[in-house]
Amino acid sequence: MSQDPPTPHGQEPKVPSNKPEAGPARPAVGTRAGVVWTFTLVALIVLVFLVVFMVQNQDRVTVYFLGFHGQLPLGIAMLIAAVAGATVVAIAGAVRIIQLRSRARTSAKREGRRGR
Repeated sequence: MSQDPPTPHGQEPKVPSNKPEAGPARPAVGTRAGVVWTFTLVALIVLVFLVVFMVQNQDRVTVYFLGFHGQLPLGIAMLIAAVAGATVVAIAGAVRIIQLRSRARTSAKREGRRGR
């Protein structure tokens, strides 16, 4: 036979409630449209900065690449180099994602066979 612990005079014993205790407020979750709008705004700002950069760097430079050479504005040459670098990074990232998905599929198939 168990007894409740004694309570101080004049106080009611605490009864656990089914309500969750109030914690810190959860941040509002954004919508997909909000994310797209934010991304579009950021991309527009970056585009404006790129245009300003290209307009301010119109000095012609000679570019040498694999035996070829030619002259073009400095801003354009740097933009082409940045796009080429981003493409290499995107390709490497895509290859890694494909590799991880393939491993996950293989692992899931193995787990499915063990469960039988």
